[in-house]
Amino acid sequence: MYMDFLKGNYEDIKDLKEKELLINRDKKHLEKIVQDRITYDIENIVNRWYEIDDIGLINDTGNFITLLEEAEELYSFGYYFGSIALIGTAAEDLCKSKSNSGETSQASRIKALIEEGKITNSINNKLHNIRLTRNKYIHSNKPDNLLNEKILKKQSLQTIENFKDILRFFYEDVEQLNLNEKTEAMQSEKNSRFIQFKYKHRNLLESEDINLQIPTDEKRKVVTSIFKVLEVDIDTERFKEITFFDIEMQLPVIVDLTFAQSDRIRDLKLEKNNVVVASILSNVSSMGQTEEWILLDVHGLLREGL
Repeated sequence: MYMDFLKGNYEDIKDLKEKELLINRDKKHLEKIVQDRITYDIENIVNRWYEIDDIGLINDTGNFITLLEEAEELYSFGYYFGSIALIGTAAEDLCKSKSNSGETSQASRIKALIEEGKITNSINNKLHNIRLTRNKYIHSNKPDNLLNEKILKKQSLQTIENFKDILRFFYEDVEQLNLNEKTEAMQSEKNSRFIQFKYKHRNLLESEDINLQIPTDEKRKVVTSIFKVLEVDIDTERFKEITFFDIEMQLPVIVDLTFAQSDRIRDLKLEKNNVVVASILSNVSSMGQTEEWILLDVHGLLREGL
C-alpha cells in the first residue's frame, strides 16, 4: 500500500493570498515532520553513517563521486535499496570513464577492463559483486528480496565498501597531494557546511599525524603560556579580539575580549610584536576540540618582543 496525502486541497480557494498562506503553513508543518523523523532516528542514522569505511580524498569530480555521496546518505538514513541502485550506477559510470571499449553492458565493460590490464582480479570480482547485487534487487521477480532488512542492510554496506575499494585502487596517487592541497579540495566540496568541514578537517589532520583532539574527560581547556601578539583589534564596534602566537606550541590563536578586557589591553598599551605571559580558556566542543578562546588574564608583559 502507498499513501501520501501530503498536500491540502486548496484548488477551490479563489483568494490567492489566502491560498499561499495555507500552503506555506503546510510546508512549515512538513518541516516539523522531517525534523521529528530525523530526531526519532538520529542515533541509528549516525551509527549507520559511522559504519562506512573512510577512503580519504578522491581527486576527481566525475558523476560517480556524486552518486557515491548520495548512496552513503541513503544508507545512513536506512534506504538500502536506493543505496544499492546508486552504487550500481556509480560503478557503471566509473567503468565507462576507465575503458575505451565502447561496450554497452556492465559485464562487458568489466571484461574489457581486465583484458586491457587496467584492473586486478580482486577489483574484477568487486565490480561483478556490485553488478550482481544491483541486478538482484532491480530486476528481481522475488519480492522476498526486499523483506529481509538485515540482509538488505548488509549487502548495501558491502556494495558501498566494494566501490570505495575500487576507487582506492584507481586513485592511489591521492597521497601525492600535500596537506594544503587536500584542505583546499575539502573547502571546495559541494554542499559542505562549515560544521562538517571542521569535523572532516580534524580527521584529515589526524591522518597526517596532527592530533588536536582533547581527552574525553576534559570539558574545558586552560592554557597559560608565553604568547607573541600578532594583532590587536579593540577599536571596532562589532567585535574585540587579540591574536596570539603560542611560542611553545608554535600555533596562532584568536582570543575574544570583553569590553573591560579591551580597556585593560589599551591601558597596558599592548601592541603588535609584544610578548606576554597570559592565560586563556576554551570549552571543548562535541568533536573534541577547542571552540572560541577567551582571555582569563595577562600576567606579565615583555615590551621588546622576541
